[in-house]
Amino acid sequence: MAALQSGLTRRGFLVLGSAFASGRFCSALEPEIRQIPTQPYFAAVNRAIQALSHLGSPISSTDAEQIVILTQRNDVAAINKAEEILSHYTLAQLSLSADGAPQITAGNAPRQLVEQGWRMFLVRIENERVQKGSLVFTSGTRTIGNLEIVSKGAAQRTALADVLNKGPMIEKMWFAMELYEPTPVVSGGIEVQTIPLPEIPIEYHVVQLFSRDRGQRTTSFSLNALSSSNDRVFHPARRQFDFECLPSHEVQLRILDTNGRSCFASLIIKDKLNRLYPPKAMRLAPDLFFQEQIYRADGETVRLPEGEYIIQCGRGPEYLRIMQTVIIDGPSSMIDVKLERWIDPSKWGLYSGDTHIHAAGCSHYERPTEGVGPETLIRHIRGEALTIGDALNWGPSWYYQKQFFSGNAESPTAILEHPELQKAYGVTLQPQTTREDTESIIRYDVEVSQFPSSHAGHLVLLQLKEQDYPDAPLIEDWPSWNLPILKWVRSQGAYGGYAHCGLGMEVESTELPNYEIPPMDSIGTQEAIIDVTHGYVDFLSGCDSLPVAELNAWYHMLNCGFRMAMLGETDFPCMSDGRMGAGRSYVKLATRPNGNLGYTSWIAGLFKPHQYCGDGRSHILECRVNGKPLSDSDLVLESGGNINVEVLVAARLEPKLTSETKARRANESGYDIEKARIGNTQKVPLELIVNGVPAATVNIVADGVPRIVRLKANITRSSWWALRILPSLHTHPSFVQVDHKPIRASKRSAEWCRACVDKVWEVKSPFIRESEHPEAAAAFEHARKIYEKIATECEVA
Repeated sequence: MAALQSGLTRRGFLVLGSAFASGRFCSALEPEIRQIPTQPYFAAVNRAIQALSHLGSPISSTDAEQIVILTQRNDVAAINKAEEILSHYTLAQLSLSADGAPQITAGNAPRQLVEQGWRMFLVRIENERVQKGSLVFTSGTRTIGNLEIVSKGAAQRTALADVLNKGPMIEKMWFAMELYEPTPVVSGGIEVQTIPLPEIPIEYHVVQLFSRDRGQRTTSFSLNALSSSNDRVFHPARRQFDFECLPSHEVQLRILDTNGRSCFASLIIKDKLNRLYPPKAMRLAPDLFFQEQIYRADGETVRLPEGEYIIQCGRGPEYLRIMQTVIIDGPSSMIDVKLERWIDPSKWGLYSGDTHIHAAGCSHYERPTEGVGPETLIRHIRGEALTIGDALNWGPSWYYQKQFFSGNAESPTAILEHPELQKAYGVTLQPQTTREDTESIIRYDVEVSQFPSSHAGHLVLLQLKEQDYPDAPLIEDWPSWNLPILKWVRSQGAYGGYAHCGLGMEVESTELPNYEIPPMDSIGTQEAIIDVTHGYVDFLSGCDSLPVAELNAWYHMLNCGFRMAMLGETDFPCMSDGRMGAGRSYVKLATRPNGNLGYTSWIAGLFKPHQYCGDGRSHILECRVNGKPLSDSDLVLESGGNINVEVLVAARLEPKLTSETKARRANESGYDIEKARIGNTQKVPLELIVNGVPAATVNIVADGVPRIVRLKANITRSSWWALRILPSLHTHPSFVQVDHKPIRASKRSAEWCRACVDKVWEVKSPFIRESEHPEAAAAFEHARKIYEKIATECEVA
């Protein structure tokens, strides 16, 4: 994830002064270029150009091509030509005089901003004498950055800002400025965001300017120097800049589902220069700054300046992506979105859910609010066509977010959760309801993450009645290992399992199953291998890390006769902040789930054979075994025999490889059907696996058309079987009893689990409280004995 999405803080910039009235502006940047090393110069130029592109404001394709050619030429004449090109994107030149005094002169970039939008500019740093130190470049207008809008911390409680009511303060902030990738420097005990003086005579950086308003506006900029090579103290340089703030329009959206009903959709809006709208750099909920898309309902609006836009529309993996070009030329402009499904699993009674979503922490901001509320989450859940969304309260902002836990599944209206802030910003979005709103529900539960036991693996707790562990008013009071928590979860009729189960389970082998012992040094399946022997692990959650690392331990535990589900999750916005539902589970139900009863039915369905997890791009719509519909009960055979599996399967790949699909294919983590593509074809392998090993494979055409496929396997002993398109889909296991014996599929699996118990104890026991050590040690010893016993009962190695 690029810099804006990977922990970049946006704390308030040091305001060094107010407006400065006079001063002559240079009409062009015409420096005398002397002894500039060409290779570092062009390396820095290309970094700045890449930053502009990342921020949605690339230079023109003609200029970009010229820079590529000039980079290859790599001579003084090339630098002169590059300077000429870059001057048209440069807002200001920042430099130090011979005695070290800071100076600001104007660049040639048109000083145009846009109402309710961002514009990106270059700033040219000249350091011909190669002085040491840093430049502090700030705006004279107090910015929204002072509220730390997009800081990304992990605090259980965030620090209180200067005021409780931030609306009046925000109202005065028509202009905002942010440096891209500043370098923090502590000066006078204050952390200041700076631009380091370059080690070459000329270097470019990127500044982002936001206008809330329209019309002619004036602001000032200040430049100060923090120099290590000059002891003199200078007053900041100040310059006024006049801007023309172009008006934008409130553009109405008409969004209809395939069936003609109003709904929510995901929209990625870019102009001809590939700039994103609304700009990521200044979004408030319900628009999240770390995503390209926004979510809008039929009848809602988006504010856009006049121009031509390319809009990508969608609604999760069951829909086709639609690209359309629209012209915004006045207040009556409208955008029509007609969504198109390639598959509707609900026609077969299959309903999707993401059981791992966060409203705070990771990519979420801490101010002006501690993450987002259910009103924002449900908008995103609906926009990805998820039936169920589980919002998990966890360490970051635990004490704030836990207010939203009610023990109920709800379908709230997607209103603005903090309308006073939106009003102060001049946002005019009026939330609308749609005919499909009730098709999505949200429930708050818990992830035990950044808790005392989290070292042993993060727990996902679903359908809780109570979210506070008994006699534990603070997070620090919770148990320091997981089994006591899982027992408490079970006591209230809830479900517990392990999140992002592949973490800490990575090995060199890519075989399934494999017998390498993982390092157990992270927050995945680890303690599950012990807890399952006590009967307290309901599921593992995956689809968001390395598939082999996720599945290997699951296969081994299934081979030992233990039963648990594999669920699809996103861990939004931590493991992935692109969108909710990147990993999801599908549950077969007689009717669409709604409210508490519907949620209860959906959760229960996670543990039945029709359930499957994946990326939503492949589906097992129907399944029959030996001529009968797949049953929730075990298949009982008096002796060995064949199982004949007939499925209705549908999958969809893009017809041909593209640069985007190739990039998805290269990403090893998570589920994505592109990684299942066979060569350059439009086919993927559907496998019938028995005890973790493929027993039959059929290559299917992934063109979105449901097809009947038949597979067969010979069962000689009690076993489990499942279907998979790896890594896109994996079904819940089905179980076959032969001669009424328990599943003891592999002695090597039992021995692997036994060895893992020792490894987990070795790595994790130092983090368990001394007072809890005896109970934990006894639980681990129990697991050792169970696996040793199972190994002796296995019929095959």
